[in-house]
Amino acid sequence: MADIRTAGAQRRAWLSAALLSVALLVMPLLVWLLLPRPSPVMPVRREPAAALLPPPQPELTAPREVEAPPAPSAPPAPSPPPREVTAASVGPVRGVVLDPEGHPSAGAVVSCREPPGNSASADAEGRFELPAEADGCTATAAQPPYGDAEPTRVAAGRDNVLRLLAAGAIVGEVVDPSGRPVEAYLLAIESFTPAGAGAHAGVNGRARKVSDPGGAFRWDALAPGRYVLTASSAGRPPARSRPVDVEAGRAAERVRIVLPQGATLRGRVVDAASRAPVVEAQVELDSATSSGANAISLALTDANGDYELEGVPASGPFSVRVRHQQYMAKIVSGLDARGAQSTRVDVELRQLDDGGAREELTGIGAMLSLSSGRVIIAGVVEGGPAASAGLLAGDVIARIDGRPTTELPLADCIQLLRGPAGTVVSVGVEREGRTLDVTIRRDVVVR
Repeated sequence: MADIRTAGAQRRAWLSAALLSVALLVMPLLVWLLLPRPSPVMPVRREPAAALLPPPQPELTAPREVEAPPAPSAPPAPSPPPREVTAASVGPVRGVVLDPEGHPSAGAVVSCREPPGNSASADAEGRFELPAEADGCTATAAQPPYGDAEPTRVAAGRDNVLRLLAAGAIVGEVVDPSGRPVEAYLLAIESFTPAGAGAHAGVNGRARKVSDPGGAFRWDALAPGRYVLTASSAGRPPARSRPVDVEAGRAAERVRIVLPQGATLRGRVVDAASRAPVVEAQVELDSATSSGANAISLALTDANGDYELEGVPASGPFSVRVRHQQYMAKIVSGLDARGAQSTRVDVELRQLDDGGAREELTGIGAMLSLSSGRVIIAGVVEGGPAASAGLLAGDVIARIDGRPTTELPLADCIQLLRGPAGTVVSVGVEREGRTLDVTIRRDVVVR
C-alpha cells in the first residue's frame, strides 16, 4: 500500500513538472500573440551639410514665358540718378619740366596746345600743376633760350615729364659792300618765329653790341626757330640777314649781313605859326627796323633850328620822327635820297594844346602788328583814311601795291603804307575768307 502511494506521488510530481514546462513554453507564445506589436525602429539618416552640397545646375531647357503677376499697389522706390564724373573728381595734372641737361627748369611756362586754354608756370623745382580740366590734353613747355618741349599727352594721377630742347646758335659776319669787315656794330633780332608753339616774349628786339676786327659774331642760347637779324653802325643804315633756321643744339653758320653806306639828311625845324626856329628838337629814324634797334644816333637842332642826320637809307622810302617837349611830335614819311649822298627836308611843328593830339603823320592811319608771319591791322585811327575805306582791326593785309606782305619785313610794310598826303596806295585785305582790294588816299592823321 505504501508502494502504491509512493508511485502515485511520483506520477503527480512528474505530471506537475511536465505541466510547468509546457506552461513555460506556451506563456511567451501567448504573450507574443496577445500583446500589440511596436513600430519598427528605423535608423536616423543624417543629411550632408549644406556647404558640402554641389550648387544647383541651371536648366538646359529653353526658358518659357510666364505671365507676370499684377504689380503691387505700392510703387517701387525710384533708382538714384547716375553720378556725373566731373573734372573735379579727376584731380589736377601734375608734372615737372626739365632742361636739356635734365635739371629742373624753374619758371617754364606749361600750356595745353590741344585743347588750348590751360597753362601754368613751373616752380623753383620745375614742378607744375594744371587744373583738372587739362586731364588728357597735349601740353608743351617753353622757356627761352631753350626750344619748346615736344608735345606730350598729360594725364592726372601720374608724374608727367616735359623736357625742353637744347638751344642753338647763329654764327656769321657783318661787312660793307666791298666785303671789308665792319668792326663795330649793333646786332638785333628783327623777327623770330619759334619752331614750337610756346610763348617767347622778349625775343624780338633783343640787341647786343659787337666789336670784332673781323666783323665776326656768334649769338648763342637761341631757341630753335627762324630768325632774321638786323645790323647797323654809325653812318650805315640798318640791314637785314636772310632768314636763318636755328635747330636745337646746332649752330647756323656763314650768315652774312652787308651794311651799305648811308646818306645824310639835312634841314630846318621851325614853329608852324611863328616860323621861329625850334631849338634842340630831336630828329631820328622812325620804324627803320621792326625791332626798334638801330645804331644811328639822333640829331639835335642848333640855334637856327638846323639839323644833320647821318646814316639814313640812300635809297627806298624811310621816315623820320621830330620831337620837342613843347610841340606835337611829327612823323615825316615817304622820304627817299634816291642814291644821293644827301637830301633835305624842312619840318614845321605845331605847339601842343592841353588835352589835344600829341602826334601827326601822313599815311593811312592804321596800326600794324605781326602774327604768325601775317601783317594784321591792330587798330585804325577814327576818321583816318583806313577807317574811311572800311578797314577794321583784325583785317589781314596780304598785299601792298601788289607786293605780298609775306615777303616783306613789318618795317617795310609800314614805310610802304606811309607817304605824302594826296598820294594813293593799293591794299589787298583778307577778311573772313574773302580778299578785298582797296585803294586808299593818304592824308594827314592826327592822334
